[in-house]
This record gives sequence, structure tokens and C-alpha cells, in this order.
Amino acid sequence: MIHETAIIGKSVRFGKNVSIGAYSLLEDDVEIGDDVEIRSHVVLRSGSVIRNEVTIDSFAVIGGEPQDLSFDRAKKSGVMIGHGTAIREHVTVHRATVENGNTVVGSECFLMACSHVGHDCSVGSGVVLANCALLGGFASIGDHCFIGGGASVHQRARIGEHVILGGYSTATLDLPPYTMAADRSSVVGFNLIGLRRAGFGRDIIIELKECFSAVYGGSGKYRERARALMSSGKLHSAAARNFLEFFMAPSERGIAPRRTKRMRNGNQSAGLVSEF
Repeated sequence: MIHETAIIGKSVRFGKNVSIGAYSLLEDDVEIGDDVEIRSHVVLRSGSVIRNEVTIDSFAVIGGEPQDLSFDRAKKSGVMIGHGTAIREHVTVHRATVENGNTVVGSECFLMACSHVGHDCSVGSGVVLANCALLGGFASIGDHCFIGGGASVHQRARIGEHVILGGYSTATLDLPPYTMAADRSSVVGFNLIGLRRAGFGRDIIIELKECFSAVYGGSGKYRERARALMSSGKLHSAAARNFLEFFMAPSERGIAPRRTKRMRNGNQSAGLVSEF
């Protein structure tokens, strides 16, 4: 059902059972999958692709131009929203700056009110962005992450899968998989409860905890310890290899350190040694 006040471009492609609310605007070159609900006052810019069973609430803008002063508006680019994702009020997702590229939000995500996904971001599946969470351009968010309310992720930062970033925190450095982070790029622990809830087996969790303790057993040299563990031949799970590979992958921001006791006692700069 398309409301009579909605404005629909001539080249919009619709799937089955699509609902478009009052005063919504769908520009040319937009693609809508099956069983999609677009509520009132939504804007879908050219190049937006919305997969099946997506819900987009009022005043969301998908596919807007990147907030990049050097961006060439003539470039063709877009946004892809995955199957089953829910987008709430006032969310903004900007299109890519790369020619024919896409800003990607995976399947079964939940983007709460006023959250923002910057240009060229890659957001995995099952990700939750709480209210007013902000992702800078080219940020990469792994599957099943939770980004707390008001938290911000710096441009080009990497967040591994199953990470919890606390509310009003900032990630200016890369956060390894299966960790919890808070304050300013500070790893505060291992995401034990989250992994249990996600169905990780006991043996995998034990191995991940051992890897976490080994890599973060001292200040700096995270890559060296991760590389030594990887080459030890003692790893049994793909999750453990995934954790260690994160440290060895290219990084533009550096790896976030673990918060030390001195930092918990009030000195926010003590013990912060990132590694590039």
C-alpha cells in the first residue's frame, strides 16, 4: 500500500507487500524488497537498496550525501540495508564516497532513534546501535556488536565481532573481538556474558579467555604476543584464530589497550599504550 501523499520516483523498483507511509519521498534508482514497511516522512535517496522485511520509521534519511568536504556529488554510490533490519526515527545513513561503492548495514540490525552511520561504513549483521550512537566514515563494525547510547566510533576504526561499547564512550582505536570497552578507547574486559548468550560453547569461551589474557598480559606488544600464539599450533577454535588475526590485520587507528588499575582510580591517561 502506497499512501496518496507519498512521492515516488519513476524508476523505483518494488518487491511484494510493500507499505509506504504519508509524505515519504523515494527518489529514482531506489530498490525495495518484499514485506518492507516505510512509515511516514521517510526519505530514501537515489542508490538506496532496501532488502526484505526491513522497517524504516519516521524522519529517517537513507542514502544522503556524505559529510565530506571533498566529495564529488556527481559520483554514483549508494546504501544497502540488509534483510530484517529495523531503523527507527531520525536515523541517518550516508551513501559511500567511493565510485559505485556502498555504505552497508547487515541483516537483523537495530538502529535506534537518532543513530548515524557515516559514509563507506561496513556494519555487520545483528548489530545494535543504541540511541544517538555515531559511526564515522569508513568505520567497520563486526557482527553482533552493541554500540551504546551516545557512543561514537572514529572514522576508519575497526570494531571486532561481539564487542560491547559502553554508552557515551568513544572508540578512536580498534577494539578486538569478544571484548567490552568503555570511556576513551579502553578495553575493560572479556565479553563473557555476551558470548554465553550468543551460544558459544564452554571450551571455546575458555580458549578465548586464555587468548585474551595472554595478549593483554602486559602493556603494548599485542601483535607480537598474538603472532606467537597463532604460530604455537595450540589453537582449536576458529573464534580464537579470529581474535588473534584481528591484532595482526592492517590498522589505521592502532589497537585499544586494556584499562589498568591506575586508570580505574581516576587517571584516564595512565597505562594507555596503543600499538600501531
